[in-house]
Amino acid sequence: MKKYGLILLSVVLLLGLLSACGGNGNNNNGTGKTNKENANNTPSAEVAAESKDPIELEMSVWGSDAQVALYDELAEEYKKLHPNVTVKTSVIPWADYQQKLAIMAATKTSPDIVWISERMIPQFMNGGQLLDISSVKEDAAYTFDDIIPSTLTAFEKDGKLYGIPFSTPPQVVFYNKNLFEANGLKSPMQLYEEGNWTYDEMVKASEAISKPQEGVYGVKFIQNSSNWSDNLIPLIWAMGGEIFNEDTTQFAMNTPETAKAINLFKGLLDKKAHPSIGEQLTFDTGKLGMAFENVTRTSAYRDKVDFEWDIAPLPEGDHGVKMPIGFGGYSIFKDAEYPEEALEYLKFISNKENAAKVAEFFVPQRESVLYSDEYLNKFPFPTVETMKVAAYDRLAEGTIRPSHPNWVKIDEQVTINLDAILLGSTTTEQALEIMEDSINPLLK
Repeated sequence: MKKYGLILLSVVLLLGLLSACGGNGNNNNGTGKTNKENANNTPSAEVAAESKDPIELEMSVWGSDAQVALYDELAEEYKKLHPNVTVKTSVIPWADYQQKLAIMAATKTSPDIVWISERMIPQFMNGGQLLDISSVKEDAAYTFDDIIPSTLTAFEKDGKLYGIPFSTPPQVVFYNKNLFEANGLKSPMQLYEEGNWTYDEMVKASEAISKPQEGVYGVKFIQNSSNWSDNLIPLIWAMGGEIFNEDTTQFAMNTPETAKAINLFKGLLDKKAHPSIGEQLTFDTGKLGMAFENVTRTSAYRDKVDFEWDIAPLPEGDHGVKMPIGFGGYSIFKDAEYPEEALEYLKFISNKENAAKVAEFFVPQRESVLYSDEYLNKFPFPTVETMKVAAYDRLAEGTIRPSHPNWVKIDEQVTINLDAILLGSTTTEQALEIMEDSINPLLK
């Protein structure tokens, strides 16, 4: 009898244990939901993140204090969604940025996410140091198709994607309306609307406006020879020239078309229609009839200048117009300690909502943001129509300035020989031949 009693007690205890572990259909396990409901509702990303180990990501930038503050705010917003992830924003001065990034990449101490410009991309992409982030194309929530295709080309190689742009400002012509009116000239925008805005007309206007004895000049392309690529490349393109061949294996500037472009620029200097190379003269002084600059300069001039001004598209050359766009993007280094988490943060700061916030400082890469009423009507001047005609509508056909892993050495050779041309110590044709001989070996 005692034996049967023990067996019965064991069965009761076993049933009680099973009941406690499995429960019945009404058991909510302390969640307020039945077991069936719990089985069909996986934890949210926020809840799941709370159980993960702490992660610290680092993002390097070269931006201003205001820009850094914005990214710090985005990092805080991200932390609310992912409490275990902390993002630190590190500032590296622009002058040292590429060199320091290269050293950190070589020593595997680089930040996880980096700002990167078009000049830097070939060095790190061709060196196999950037992470392939092509998976963003398949993320429906990210809406990759919203990104303007022309702004992605610098990050594309062999069917893979190595970054996302955040700043894609096209180049425009700023012009001083007062100086044009004082000299009885049609403005660049008026000439554009008539279909007559060409480099020939730009030269005529520059010569008419210039009064070098009063410190007034018709146009400014570049500050000095070392930044020739900023504004001489679009002139070279407009005349039918190129910097490299299509696969950047040969120097392509040694042509009559490029010579014509350089000689046009030299002619402006010789006639004192352009400030002397190295002269510190900026558009906001009111002493320049025109200045070729990125459209983002509009924000600096709105509250700074005390004369009437506006913007216009780039003029046409013998081969039309090839619109250059500036470039800044986000990339992830392949050696990042947390590549998956870094990619999630990259998607967060470049999604539609946050691209709109970043657009406070930069021309957005997303079409939905670029043409949103909020962005277009943010400032009363220049007018929405002018901004569209001169800049935004041209982004789709924009071209990122060419670069190469050996760009620093290439740039040095072009600068040296361009100086020789402008000083008159050699002819344009001779200098282009010297450039070709010295630069082609750098492209191998």
